[in-house]
Amino acid sequence: MAKFSNAQKFPLLAQTLSMDRRAFLLRAGAMGLSLVAFEALLAACNTPNASITATPIGSNTAPAAPQATTTPTPVLAPTATPNPIPQPTTTPTQVTQPISTPTSIPQPTTTPTHVPSPTPTPIAILQPSPILSSERVRIGHLLRRAGFGARQEDYDKFLAMGLDATVDYLLDYDSVDNSALESRLASLDLDMEKGSQLKQWWLIRMIYTERPLQEKMVLFWHGILTSSYKKGGSLFMHVQNELFRKHALDNYDVLLKAVSRDPAMLNWLDSKRNKKRAPNENYSRELMELFTMGIGHYTEEDVRESARAFTGWGLLKGEFRFNPKDHDNLSKRFLGKTGDFHGDDIVDIILEHPATGDFIARELFSFFAYDDPEPEIIQSLAATFQTSKYSMKAVMRQILTSPAFYSEKAYRAKIKSPSELVAGTVRSLGIETDGKPLSRWTEIMGQVLFAPPDVSGWDGGETWINSTTLLQRLNFVNLISANSNKRLPFDPVKLLPQDSPSLTEAGLEYFPKLLLDENMAPEEQQVLQAYLTTLDARVGSLMNNEKLKSLIYLVMASPEFQLA
Repeated sequence: MAKFSNAQKFPLLAQTLSMDRRAFLLRAGAMGLSLVAFEALLAACNTPNASITATPIGSNTAPAAPQATTTPTPVLAPTATPNPIPQPTTTPTQVTQPISTPTSIPQPTTTPTHVPSPTPTPIAILQPSPILSSERVRIGHLLRRAGFGARQEDYDKFLAMGLDATVDYLLDYDSVDNSALESRLASLDLDMEKGSQLKQWWLIRMIYTERPLQEKMVLFWHGILTSSYKKGGSLFMHVQNELFRKHALDNYDVLLKAVSRDPAMLNWLDSKRNKKRAPNENYSRELMELFTMGIGHYTEEDVRESARAFTGWGLLKGEFRFNPKDHDNLSKRFLGKTGDFHGDDIVDIILEHPATGDFIARELFSFFAYDDPEPEIIQSLAATFQTSKYSMKAVMRQILTSPAFYSEKAYRAKIKSPSELVAGTVRSLGIETDGKPLSRWTEIMGQVLFAPPDVSGWDGGETWINSTTLLQRLNFVNLISANSNKRLPFDPVKLLPQDSPSLTEAGLEYFPKLLLDENMAPEEQQVLQAYLTTLDARVGSLMNNEKLKSLIYLVMASPEFQLA
């Protein structure tokens, strides 16, 4: 059979994926099938015509499974248990004095104003994907990128609404009832002081939320505005996670001013030690380098002057506190402006800089659509960022309605992060769980929620895949399909139409459509069909449920399933 196309877009994956579909199925089958089932798979792989050329699937591919039969023992990160802290008070949305300020913060001598940019030009129309010509596939693509996949009931609801209304639904999530999720979480009575239960709490949110874009934005911000429970504790990270949820699609100046006061961030980047006698530059530097403009648009003097503006910002009993005695009230010169600036003023000045719009446009588009976007795409999104006064909602609306988002280049162009793979699998199959076993799986796949590896977050992309993590991805889908964990109960028969004359035939139609957009080359379908037929011949009494589990495993072990 033909090799997958466009693997050159993921060089590391191309090296791993130096095999055809038949070889991948053989290796995947060896991971989770019984001897009889594996022999049937081998016979099935020999059945189709090897000269058939597969239709390209998406714009790139995920790697094939390594040969292995044992599961490495995972080394889990230790769980931090901090002292309790009170919930911080609401953060301001304008340039005002910080929370818990004993003395008012003087206003800057100049008030930065927004300079409207030209009306953004439409994002360039890329080559439309033939696969994405289907409304159902477009909605599936949207729900994987702007959420964590789709249950059959999600497809039914959003297909009835149509694509445009679905985008509106995702963006206008404040009007969506999410009380069922809150009730579910309340019934679990989780302790946010314990890191394991904090991770369980967030994964439950990803799986069962009725506001998928809001939750996906929380994951996005967690990878950009990073902090870790390893420095400050789990309660601080819970507070920060809720802050990201509250301001997920807010104007960026509002979010930045809030996160500048966030206890987890004050701990993570040592802002609580920023005093006028010894300014600490950590937050000042990362604010410009990783949160807004990127390297090359500021000087070391700007870093020092910004740090002076944030002096006196700290913590008292776990809450933000401004201490005027520790603040430098002298004039500062920052990015060409002069004044007695405080932290909020620094944020305002940074957001006026054109590099900030480019930076945020690139980060958002790369996360939700594809890497290395064209310059005209960045230019258009950055213009929207400026003219909307830094509205994340406006920029996200433009991304999710753009032709580029539904182009051949965007389809199946992102490797699922471990949290996306785990939450998306459980959500798509409609599994009911308390989520307790799930954080272990994200960790052994390489992603410890609430503990990014460093201030720059996770690299993502191909870095999610290596010989160990790919093995764990296959082990996870095998665990699900085999129904081998009582906390993750899965009965595929219940998902199928009960009036089907053949449940296996119904499954062969249902699960590739649900999980892969029915985007399988003809010979791949032949392999699955021949596999089920061979099983019938060799084990005539094999239960339909067991055959369905084998089928689902092979679908989820496919390279396509690893791509969002």
